[in-house]
Amino acid sequence: MPPRLPSVPLPPPSRRGVVLGMAAAALAGRAFPALAEGGVLAVTAVGDLPGFLPREVAPFLAIVMNTAGRNTPGGGQSFAAAGAAPPDGAASDRVEWTFRANPYAAGASRSVGPPRSAAGRLFGTHRLISVELRLYRGGRYQAQVFGQVEVQGGRRDADLQTFVSDMTRRILDAAAQ
Repeated sequence: MPPRLPSVPLPPPSRRGVVLGMAAAALAGRAFPALAEGGVLAVTAVGDLPGFLPREVAPFLAIVMNTAGRNTPGGGQSFAAAGAAPPDGAASDRVEWTFRANPYAAGASRSVGPPRSAAGRLFGTHRLISVELRLYRGGRYQAQVFGQVEVQGGRRDADLQTFVSDMTRRILDAAAQ
């Protein structure tokens, strides 16, 4: 039989601590309803994001958004990947990212220098994309933000990570107003 660890008696909770804890929970529930319901927003993605397979986009966005959500005033918002596209039975508390590649005219132009494939590997191919981000809470539309960014693509793209963080802060700020 394993040895028992000695028990340490804990002091009874003070009345003041219980009242303050209940007040904080009530205020958090009024100010941030999603936090009162568990605080997790599902992340869905529609469209192609350069440098990612469709199944990799939502998890990447959720990771970057969790970092940005903690650093936002009134933070504490959590995000979890829900999938590649919002199904009919989508989560009631969610954010939907929509990516659209803007027209690209570099394929028909004449260039002098290394072949395009070699230059793309050395310097990266940057694409301009339009992004739309929508927030739903309780199944109802709450806020929407738009943006454009020129990205190289992939998990290590610092411009893409900064853009996702900025969009996350903007949508959380818009929803708080």
